[in-house]
Amino acid sequence: MNESTRQTQHQPGVTIGCHAFLEPRLSEIGELRDQPGLDLPPRFLRHADEHTVVGVHAVLAARATHPAMPPVAGQAVVAAPCQAGRIAGGKTLAQMAVGGGVTVSPHIVPQCSLHSIAGAVSVALGMHGPHLGVGGGPEALGEGLLVAASLLLSSGDPNCNGVWLIATEWDEEPPLDHAGTPLTNPRCRGLAVFLEPLSSPEDGGTLLQPLAFELRMKRSVRGPQFQEPAGGLVAFARALDMCREGAALASWAVACPGGGEIRVRSRSRSVACGLREAA
Repeated sequence: MNESTRQTQHQPGVTIGCHAFLEPRLSEIGELRDQPGLDLPPRFLRHADEHTVVGVHAVLAARATHPAMPPVAGQAVVAAPCQAGRIAGGKTLAQMAVGGGVTVSPHIVPQCSLHSIAGAVSVALGMHGPHLGVGGGPEALGEGLLVAASLLLSSGDPNCNGVWLIATEWDEEPPLDHAGTPLTNPRCRGLAVFLEPLSSPEDGGTLLQPLAFELRMKRSVRGPQFQEPAGGLVAFARALDMCREGAALASWAVACPGGGEIRVRSRSRSVACGLREAA
């Protein structure tokens, strides 16, 4: 038995417990910002970046569909935004050019950094597990999938009962005027996926129409560069929806760092995620 086979057999499985995909227009995010949900104070998202607002609401929408959500304290968060914080950053630079450093809001760093989405979700839900921001660029989805799957598979923490993956992006990057105000009304996409551990491959998990969810590492890697297919986030969300609805689904994959890939496909029973070595 080779090393990759032993690794696969001893790795716990992963099921996709629930997911939700939102894509509100920029003009609609203000209403979501003022209604954070979960009995949180209206000011909770007041200074949050648009990606954070959509990401928090995507998690809440996904949680509402889970048949038996495990205790939230043991959950972790991996957020993978694509070019978040650029509207607030543009406004800040425009204001600073006119009024100097005193015009820079103290909220710009905590609310518009790579970790901001994961931090907001962790605080909002009262999680005690790790919360990480990964990616930040066009390949954020692949990077986030790899980190989320790896965290759940290799954490070794018996208290970790699930990992939230939150991926966000603009459908079209909004151009800004000289004051940093957006000139268009694009959609901000947010996908929240809850990954749960499986005790055995035969465990069907909680998803009625499950997906096969596999992390595959390739033997040969030609440099560090990798790219996602066009519309990766939308394709992933559509694949999850098709699976949940019981529709036929072709295999879908996204490249990951280090020569790996995440592949999802229809499967009759369990949702499994194993570390496998591809030929």
